[in-house]
Amino acid sequence: MSRKHIRVAACAVVLLVIILCLAFFFPSSEHIPLAQWGAALQAAGTRGLALFFLLGVLATSIGLPRQSVGFVAGLAYGILPGLLVSLSAAIAGCYLTVITSRRFLSGFVASRYPGAVAKLDSLLSNDLFIKILILRLQPFGTNLLTNVCIGFTAVRLPQFLIASAVGFIPQMLVFVMLGAGVRVGSDAQVVLSAVLLAISVILAWVLLRRHRSRDTQET
Repeated sequence: MSRKHIRVAACAVVLLVIILCLAFFFPSSEHIPLAQWGAALQAAGTRGLALFFLLGVLATSIGLPRQSVGFVAGLAYGILPGLLVSLSAAIAGCYLTVITSRRFLSGFVASRYPGAVAKLDSLLSNDLFIKILILRLQPFGTNLLTNVCIGFTAVRLPQFLIASAVGFIPQMLVFVMLGAGVRVGSDAQVVLSAVLLAISVILAWVLLRRHRSRDTQET
């Protein structure tokens, strides 16, 4: 395992430990202000939902963590509705960043660094879905950088967005469940969310190992 993978795994373990400590030492009853805030957002109805979606799109488009959007969505709307609205906002944020990059940055970057752009296009010309999926499953991935760089390429956006959505689901579900657990006062749900986070990190690592092993065999 490379040093980079060791650092990612260590960060995931630290995050997992923090979540478990919060669950055991700070019970849900201590998060009443958060629960009240979520209830207030839900009580705003369609207007509140539209505002949350718009803010979620803008937040994720500039690189703010999609996990935080999922947490607030779970806090306000529960698990399934929260997952749907936060995932939709995250994907829309990706799309906004990519098309902005293509419109305003790609020409300049291609003229200044044609070799780097050509290499990136070549890298993504094969197995785009699995490569984007692996990136999205990483808990500490560079979401903004990925979206901006995709704008420099000729990658087909539908395939990129579908792969991103699939890769976003595990961790966004984790944080939606965390928010929903705080909302309903379920410490067990918080702990389950931490376990699912660990599983998503392991899944990303397994996919990466298999993909690299296959590339090695082909070469």
